[in-house]
Amino acid sequence: MSLIELMIAIVVVAIGIGGTTILLTSTMSSNGRSNTDTTATLLAQMVMEQISAQAINSTLDLNVTDCAGNSWTITTTPGTAGTGDGANLKSDGSVDFTQGQSSLVTAGYAMNYVDCSTSGGSQIVYDVRWNVMSVSSNTTSRMITVAARPAASAVNQLGGALFAIPVTLRGIGGASADQ
Repeated sequence: MSLIELMIAIVVVAIGIGGTTILLTSTMSSNGRSNTDTTATLLAQMVMEQISAQAINSTLDLNVTDCAGNSWTITTTPGTAGTGDGANLKSDGSVDFTQGQSSLVTAGYAMNYVDCSTSGGSQIVYDVRWNVMSVSSNTTSRMITVAARPAASAVNQLGGALFAIPVTLRGIGGASADQ
């Protein structure tokens, strides 16, 4: 009898360990996706803060350098009220990622930012796009919409079939002309 009891106990322990292994694997995968989402949010926030800090009438471009040494231009000039300039916006106000970055997004309003941290031995590239529009024709404020997500080339590093929802930030910004 004790041999049968021992075999049953081993089967119960094996099932428990198998369940724990699945739980740990899914937790590690979820943690990796959370890290990627956090980085995308921080990149979008950085672009938004850089644009918001510029005077509304400023036409100066800003430069950002990523971890691969690429220098990216952040254009801060607002477009007309309603449509803005830069990445196209969908009807809900979010950035349209279905358009090709290089051919359809105005130069200076998108970048493929290479992150400093490594995931699976390689750095993740983020597709960051923004749109800047005047709130109205007689205002000194602008609506800034910035979205970021892992680039299509990085999706396989995130689990293949899993897709990354873009992080979108919106804000009204415009420093005074005195700055």
